[in-house]
Amino acid sequence: MDRYAGGTPATGRGMVADDLAWTAARLCRPVPFVPADTRCGAVAELFQREPDLPGVIVLEGQGRRPLALADRPTFLLHFSQRYGRDLYARRPVTHLADAAPLLVPADTGLSALNSMIAERKPDALHRGFILADADGAAVGLGLGIDVMRLTAEEMGRTLDRLRATQRDLIQAEKMAALGGLVAGVAHEINTPLGVAVTAATAFAQDTDRFARAWRDGSLTRTDLADYVASATEAMGFVSGNISRAADLVQSFKQVAVDQTTDQIRRFDLGIYVGEVLRSLQPQLRRLPHRLVCALAPGMMVDSAPGTIAQVITNLMMNALTHAFPAGTAGTIRVTLSPSAGTPGWAELSVADDGGGIDAATLPRIFDPFFTTRREAGGTGLGLHLVYNLVTQRLGGRIDVESRPGAGSCFTIAFPRRTG
Repeated sequence: MDRYAGGTPATGRGMVADDLAWTAARLCRPVPFVPADTRCGAVAELFQREPDLPGVIVLEGQGRRPLALADRPTFLLHFSQRYGRDLYARRPVTHLADAAPLLVPADTGLSALNSMIAERKPDALHRGFILADADGAAVGLGLGIDVMRLTAEEMGRTLDRLRATQRDLIQAEKMAALGGLVAGVAHEINTPLGVAVTAATAFAQDTDRFARAWRDGSLTRTDLADYVASATEAMGFVSGNISRAADLVQSFKQVAVDQTTDQIRRFDLGIYVGEVLRSLQPQLRRLPHRLVCALAPGMMVDSAPGTIAQVITNLMMNALTHAFPAGTAGTIRVTLSPSAGTPGWAELSVADDGGGIDAATLPRIFDPFFTTRREAGGTGLGLHLVYNLVTQRLGGRIDVESRPGAGSCFTIAFPRRTG
């Protein structure tokens, strides 16, 4: 009888430690190997001496080819029955061993191992199975409890990877929204800056003509009056358009900084929502839709402005992307007010009069990776991100009402003091 001849096998295939971690080789338990003519009494004594021994492998002939498996629970169940000891003690161990054990190559992957057990020998989960090397020689015993433990570990590892991937995708979604704001604001700033540059250039030409007339002594009262009028007009154009560009930059800067840092601070929620919507004007201007706002003034909150900006941006872009069929015009209404049902909370709604959401789709809109616009590049993370931000970061709740042909209304309620 070999003394615990098993162990982690050397497969001869260059497997490294990380490869072994998710194969049957990791489950290998060293157990005694016994020849086929070993008596049941001797095996019973072995089990009595070693209470943690899960089983013994019965070999065929003089080599290491496995013939049967005597697992501890089944063997002792029969051997310890009334008259069992007298009946089996002198008989070969094969009388009480499993003559058709599951033979598993040690380099079998964990998923394939589970399939082998389910399809070929389900009772291997409690009786165990024999692990073999590339030549078919027995190397040790595998137990069902270890299979379940390793499967749970692999599932946990896979879940961690999925969560990490989801976090990366959500971060990419947030950065994509911010990138859209950058592109839109940059395009929007071009117009007032272009007008200001044109006005300044024209005024520079008028100044050059005025200077030449003054130097050569041909300057008249009319020239002076024209120059003063030109200066007044040019400064009006320059000042007005630069102020407009500065307002756009200021609104975008605050929204962008908030979305990047997302620190809790005290601010007027109505004014801030207005700034966020102003930063989205470039996207709205390219479409025929109308934005209507009703923002309650003077609602001070201690909250995370970046989160609120991200929620509004995603809801607005969701409405612009999904609510209105191509070529149609619609209305988006943004309403802010104190929550009527919960004192100390704010309520923000984004509603549209678009096509609405059907009953089959409505329960799934907050699921990660669910989208009806996959062919158009949708990731299915926009509303999922909104749900997580509202419920986790803001500590609030989000509800949606929608019917086909009757538009949609997303209502967010959250405490005015976060954390």
